[in-house]
Amino acid sequence: MNVMGIKISVLHRNVLAALCLSAISGTALAALPGPIVSPHWLKTHMHDKRLVILDLRSPKAYAAGHIPGAISAPYVHWRMMIRGVNRMLPPIPVIQAYLRSVGVNNNSEVVVYNDIATPMGLGLGGETRAFWTLKVLGHNSEALLNGGFEGWQKSHGALTKTARHAHGNLVAHFQPQIYATLQQVRADLHTHVVLVDNRPMHQIVGLTKAPFVARYGHIPGAVPYPVTWMVGRNGNLLPKAKLEALARVAGLPENHNAPVVTYCNTGHWASIGWFVATQELGYKNVRLYDGSMTQWAYHHRDPVSVGFVD
Repeated sequence: MNVMGIKISVLHRNVLAALCLSAISGTALAALPGPIVSPHWLKTHMHDKRLVILDLRSPKAYAAGHIPGAISAPYVHWRMMIRGVNRMLPPIPVIQAYLRSVGVNNNSEVVVYNDIATPMGLGLGGETRAFWTLKVLGHNSEALLNGGFEGWQKSHGALTKTARHAHGNLVAHFQPQIYATLQQVRADLHTHVVLVDNRPMHQIVGLTKAPFVARYGHIPGAVPYPVTWMVGRNGNLLPKAKLEALARVAGLPENHNAPVVTYCNTGHWASIGWFVATQELGYKNVRLYDGSMTQWAYHHRDPVSVGFVD
């Protein structure tokens, strides 16, 4: 009798059985297909064991009806005041504790969604900021829901009022290569680093400003790639071909390994810029300046330019 052959045969049978069981029961073997998932994909995989669906809308909106299995994770909790600058990334232990409280583990497949039928990409910016936050904490498997909550409704996705709660064990590993500080941006001036301003054009040139930003204008040398060149009127990202064409018009570097820093007023629109650059256009070396113009304009030693870009 060939004992070794029997052992191998049994092993193969057990492996095949496990794979079949995983396929039937919808376990975590199905990884996210990319940085954006469709409502159809979510309907098919919403019972995968490692999947965590985070609803970034307000608690009131969540209570009125949400995607089954989604956990309420209001966007307001993803940012906080740091040294007088509002809407910054919380200290790592704080944001780690928060994400654990909404069920995120290191091996979770996280899908985030928001109301995106909002002007100027405000809703989509919540999704991309949450995506970037997970990345900057060292999490490596997250996606936006294409079309957001409205896309789910248009696809006739089910809704529930039953709240879901879970506790995760995420251990954060800060990724400084995608985070830019004030001191770093100061050092980046007059270097080969490309600063990209993702605010509306009227703010970039200094015709208007956000009320909480101290001064008009943009960081000297920045190139304009405004949010309206990335997000359509329906709140979704523009098609990739249009994003690429407008990036060339904006003056983003042809070399996708070139160092780039995105910024806006608070790091919100800049997260759309970061997402577009890294996930849609293929740039490899992109940081987000978290303090953005709120922090930059507050420090009067730091220069600003008014008018069209230098």
